[in-house]
Amino acid sequence: MENEDRSATDDKSGVRSVARALALLSALDRKGKNLSEMAAAANISVSTASRLLGTLVAHGFAAQGSNHRYVAGLALTTLLHETDRWAPLRMLAADSTAALCAELDETSAFFVQLGDERLCIDSAESSQLVRRVRLTGEKGKIYRGAAGKALLAFSTNEAVDDILGDMVSFEIPGQQDRTVEQLKAELALTRTQGYGFSHHESTGGSWSVAAPVFIRGKLVGALASVIPDHRFDQERLAVVIEATKRVAAEFSESS
Repeated sequence: MENEDRSATDDKSGVRSVARALALLSALDRKGKNLSEMAAAANISVSTASRLLGTLVAHGFAAQGSNHRYVAGLALTTLLHETDRWAPLRMLAADSTAALCAELDETSAFFVQLGDERLCIDSAESSQLVRRVRLTGEKGKIYRGAAGKALLAFSTNEAVDDILGDMVSFEIPGQQDRTVEQLKAELALTRTQGYGFSHHESTGGSWSVAAPVFIRGKLVGALASVIPDHRFDQERLAVVIEATKRVAAEFSESS
C-alpha cells in the first residue's frame, strides 16, 4: 500500500511538472522574457521556473540569449514547423500585419480559411489606448466580418457553395439576420472593390476592412484592419481602405 501511495504521489508530481513546463512554453514569444517574467506568466515560483527552464533549454525546446531572455529553442521551432500547416505563411503574416499596423496605428490581423471559419494566425496591436485586440488563434464564422468576406469573395463559386451549403440565412448578433443571397451580393461587390468591409458584424463596437493576399496568383489569406467604432467616419474609412489594399498587394507581389 505504501508503494502504491508513493507511486500515486509521483504520478501527480510528474503531471504537475509537465503542466508547468507547458505553461512556460506557452509564455515564450518573439521578444523573449527574463526568468521572473517567465515565472509570472506561468504562475509559478522563480525557483521552479528556473529548474524547468533548465530542462527545456537542455533539450532544445527553449533557448537563452546573451540578454538572459528566454525564446523558443530549435527543437520547438522545428516541431512547430513540421506540424503547423500554416508555417509557410507565418513570416508573411507577421510582416504584413506589422507593416499595416505601423502605417495606420490600428490593430491588424492576418486570417486564413479553416473549413467554414476564419482563423487569425498573426496580429499586430495598435499602440492607441482604446484599440481592438485580435489574438492569434481567434476563430469565427467565415461568413461574418470583413476578413471572411475577403476570403469567400476571392474563392471559387464552388467553394463558397460548399461552405454555405443549404443555409438560407444566418444570424449577426445585434442585427437582423442576413440572407445568403444578400451575402452573395456583398461578395460580388467585394470582388469588384478589392476589399471586404464589416461594421458590428463579427464583434460589437468595431469595424474592419480586409483585402486578399495572393502567392503566385493563389489566395492564401486576408489582411485586415480592425478599428474601434468611435474612430469611424468616411474620411478614416477611405484611408484605411487604401492602406489595407496597398499593403496586401505589396506583400502579394513580393511573395
